[in-house]
Amino acid sequence: MGATFLIVASYAISQNRQSLADVSKTRLSSPSPRIIDGDTIDFSNGRVRVVGIDAPDDDLPRLKALSSDALRQLSARDGGLDCSVSMFDYALRRENQCRTDPKSYGRLNLACRFPANKASVGATMVAQGYAVDYRMFSGGAYVELMQKAAAQRAGLWGVDYEGMRQLAIRRAQVPQGCAVETIRK
Repeated sequence: MGATFLIVASYAISQNRQSLADVSKTRLSSPSPRIIDGDTIDFSNGRVRVVGIDAPDDDLPRLKALSSDALRQLSARDGGLDCSVSMFDYALRRENQCRTDPKSYGRLNLACRFPANKASVGATMVAQGYAVDYRMFSGGAYVELMQKAAAQRAGLWGVDYEGMRQLAIRRAQVPQGCAVETIRK
């Protein structure tokens, strides 16, 4: 039984390494991507999840629509979206965080920027109050931006403070057994 486990574990690790290698070469860019929600974007060649943040989903439909619209407007104003591993937001390197799988639910987990000003999509969405810090994947990189947005009732914090507060609480918890690593600059 031990040998079988080692074989399966070795295979899983090799598959993950190959997946990481494939993702590291990926760059998705579009002047007009299809916005799914405040943290998920469709490109002609793939779907991306903006790493380090979480925007409201189907459990908060009104907030999801507003968050999606905010990202759509920012994307249109700032030249679309550009996403890749190589644009990893240095703010995300502040402290321990869970390892991010290269893919989740068929989406690539990538950092994204607005081409016109090179601003981080994650930091912008949190600072403007349309997403929250997803601590286990951000290492708390956007906590201060989120707290400032909440205090100022910016974006969705002004629409449904309690809904955003609950989302932030859920995303602040790091689950037991999380494979944590420190990423250095």
